[in-house]
Amino acid sequence: MQLYAHRGVSALAPENSVEAFKLALAEQAYGIELDVRLVADQAMIIHDEDLDRTTNGLGAVTNLDHASWQQLDAGDGNPPPSLDQLLAMVAGQCSVNIELKCREVVPAVARDIQQAIAAYGFRVEQLCVSAFDHHALVDLHKLLPGHPVAPLISACHLDYAACAEPFAAQAIHSHVETTNQAFVDDAHARGLEVRVYTVTREADLIRLYKLGVDAVFVNDVAWARGILSTL
Repeated sequence: MQLYAHRGVSALAPENSVEAFKLALAEQAYGIELDVRLVADQAMIIHDEDLDRTTNGLGAVTNLDHASWQQLDAGDGNPPPSLDQLLAMVAGQCSVNIELKCREVVPAVARDIQQAIAAYGFRVEQLCVSAFDHHALVDLHKLLPGHPVAPLISACHLDYAACAEPFAAQAIHSHVETTNQAFVDDAHARGLEVRVYTVTREADLIRLYKLGVDAVFVNDVAWARGILSTL
């Protein structure tokens, strides 16, 4: 089962920070999961609409320019990185899951993905884009036809994983509490990988492993690897 570092190793460092991403590489995560929003026409890594919870700043992310962004502290002494900075740092060492937190960021993400493949040593299949707003995934497909995408869902739909089919997704990302055997089996029958967020309990990790889930998003890769090594 593949292990993605959720917002980096966010159990041991501030989420979506340079330090959290460095720890993910040190823990040899299969992949890094991160969140992006649009700031002055650039994809910047931050989860919330506001700066208050995860930085020393205040107010809406959209109010910032580049100079103001560089004055922020994400909790590790550095501003939150841009997507381009993170991809340059990772340089193809692991997969990266890019979660779109707003539809407006799609063109900037598409541009950064193309740069990462051309200059940073990534293969196309290493860069998956996910979103709760499935319209954003359609937008991405218009710019990067056939690029790997994965819809995020929080409930077990009546038609299970069928929502992934309109844009030829390669995977579907489901919630830890609503992922069951019927959902996993349906997704696999449709040719989709199942990746589950966010796993923080040992019992859930073991249950998902037994269900045949392909990957999980965890806050500490070393913790999860230790549990899986005993199964």
